Amino acid sequence: MKLFAPLILLGIVGLACDAQNTPSQEGTDNPWSSLRGLGEALSHAADFAETSSAAGSRRKDADGGRYVSEILLQQLQRNVFADPDYPAFRPSYPESGHVGMVNPDNLYESAIIRPGVDYILRGTRGSTADLVLQVYEANPGVEGKLRSVSTLSADGLITDPGGHFEVAVGPTPRETNWLATDATSALLLVRWSHSDWAQERAGRIEIVPAAGLGRPQADYDSGQVSERIRKTASAVPDAAEFWVDFAARIRLFSLDNQVMKPRETGGQGLAGQVSAAGRFSLEDDEALIIRVPRTDARYQGVQLANDWFDALEWANRQTSLSAGQARLGSDGLYTYVISKADPGVPNWLDTTGLSEGFFFLRFQGLETPISDEDAPTAELVALSQLRAQLASDTPHFSPEDRRNQLADRQLQVQRRFGR
Repeated sequence: MKLFAPLILLGIVGLACDAQNTPSQEGTDNPWSSLRGLGEALSHAADFAETSSAAGSRRKDADGGRYVSEILLQQLQRNVFADPDYPAFRPSYPESGHVGMVNPDNLYESAIIRPGVDYILRGTRGSTADLVLQVYEANPGVEGKLRSVSTLSADGLITDPGGHFEVAVGPTPRETNWLATDATSALLLVRWSHSDWAQERAGRIEIVPAAGLGRPQADYDSGQVSERIRKTASAVPDAAEFWVDFAARIRLFSLDNQVMKPRETGGQGLAGQVSAAGRFSLEDDEALIIRVPRTDARYQGVQLANDWFDALEWANRQTSLSAGQARLGSDGLYTYVISKADPGVPNWLDTTGLSEGFFFLRFQGLETPISDEDAPTAELVALSQLRAQLASDTPHFSPEDRRNQLADRQLQVQRRFGR
């Protein structure tokens, strides 16, 4: 009889496992059904991306695959794993973040909040060139929404002598250090803008509901999780279309190898920021020279992007330069060179093999407006004639110099995220 006991036990366990693995019934409160819907939504996003104007070559398709995958990751984090009743700041983008032409000079942190609720932010200023706190409507990039509700930047932030601050967020007005919310507010975004990647460090920030902490979070139920997954499924194809369409609209107002006149970003970006965009379109033996004045902005920088409106790989390629990284010429200008091939100058912006894409200039905390005479300029030249168009004191940058420059960049990115 003892010989059969293990077999009987295994049989009971097997029956139990079979019972546990029986598929649940389909329904709107069923996470398994919602996950299948998420798969269908991802398929729709892939269908759109594959046939969009941003796709069409092996390189463009590779970028597109990353683009949709990052949107999926972003929406899962916002909708499934973040809880507006228990907000906490988390890095919005790892060093591989690209969607929405994120600024490579920023450490982004975000928290999901609930409209109508008051919160308190406590933090330290840190040493970054700029710090901006911003409330956004709903889920930026979804359902066509990219509206800024309120903004508080470093020039308006009141800190104590040690750099500590406290900011109120919510519908209850305050005279100072207040970020207003409205009935649409759902995302609180913090930008720590670095100019000198080697020396500057972000501060710290935390969020606490005004009603206080100490309440345990309730257990999730299947209906709640199912609803969050469905929300993600709705957002993924929507956001995938949004940024490609956004880039297409910018393309309508920009000319190849020219710089648009600097202007305020407005309500769809960072309030108070002045920016200038353009498109590069280069042959293998061509380069685009961008000349930008040194301004009194707290922060200024330049970056490249592709037609998915994705920042080009910036942690391991030099596709961006802040004023703190770039060499300032003896003429008082930052002279950047955009090209496929390394031209042997310090301020090279690597297209990562792309022949076409966007370049984007940012100025935050600009006190003196940029005049028409001092506006950034662009000049298309042959690579063979590049040196003749640059200042005579422009250094020659060897392959070893470039390796050292890139190695510094890679370590500085790690240190930024590790603080």
